Amino acid sequence: MADGRIEIVREAIRRFPQYPDRTIARHILNSHGPLFDGSLEKIRSSVRYCRGKNGAKGRENIGSRIITKGDVTMPKTWRRVRNPYKLAPGRWLVLADVHVPFHEPKPIEAAIKYGQDQKVTGILFNGDLQDCAAVSFWPSEQRRDFDREIEALLDFLDFIEHEFPGLPKVYKPGNHEYRLPRYYAARAPELLGLASDAFDSVLGLEDRGIEFLQYKQIVMAGKLPIVHGDEFRISRTVNPARGLFLRAKTWALCSHCHTTSEHTAKDLKGTLLTTWSTGALCDLSPDYNPFGNDWCWGFAIVDVEKNGGFIVENHRILPSGKVA
Repeated sequence: MADGRIEIVREAIRRFPQYPDRTIARHILNSHGPLFDGSLEKIRSSVRYCRGKNGAKGRENIGSRIITKGDVTMPKTWRRVRNPYKLAPGRWLVLADVHVPFHEPKPIEAAIKYGQDQKVTGILFNGDLQDCAAVSFWPSEQRRDFDREIEALLDFLDFIEHEFPGLPKVYKPGNHEYRLPRYYAARAPELLGLASDAFDSVLGLEDRGIEFLQYKQIVMAGKLPIVHGDEFRISRTVNPARGLFLRAKTWALCSHCHTTSEHTAKDLKGTLLTTWSTGALCDLSPDYNPFGNDWCWGFAIVDVEKNGGFIVENHRILPSGKVA
């Protein structure tokens, strides 16, 4: 490991011996990302190697030297690399916009039952699993209690594990999860970037076997990009799926808009391109938007094939709890 990067990894392990590998890797990514090509997985592999978990074969080349003449060197870039996360082939249940503790049990139970009947092989939480109301910038009449919110989310994760024991679970954070690092940036910027401020560390997700992705990281379900929806502004003119198509210009699936919709267009070569937006699993009449919205309950099933193909079932859940 060149350019002192091995010392960076070892120092992080020394400072935070109690933290899981991924939490330490995320801390190094925040503070020294460009030195490691912005790759969280590459850093985590290096952490595992330094902790003796990978063996001799686990050593990876984590970057190349930049050779310059004299004392003039290229300044380090601040660019952040977000490599797409690839879902394993299989049948994935996509649950989004649960907003614990403002979740709705009826549609969640309906989505879970449907996923069990369809024998899904993995769970994707596509953003805004937790509301993080206690660390929001927006004023609220409700009591702010982040500890209780965390407890509610942990109970929810325990419930999901009980219903889908042992299945792989991937957690893509959305704009509501981003409230936590934004809170640190505004209230305690000197703590931002420490391992203890990482969302997955607060929840102990690595110990729970839940893969926590980077903020705004794209998930690839075969050839289908999946985003939460806060990565860019999506127009709701006609419907969110059409707005997603105008931004993505390819097949894509998003959440965030709390509305089940579908849009299909054809490109110049005759390829049919379909985009989808999924419904939510939360309170559809929150205090900040109680009337006049077009939100609905919903979820998706995405079949990911080994050759990159995919099949999307985008389901709406009726007020009765029936899956449509």
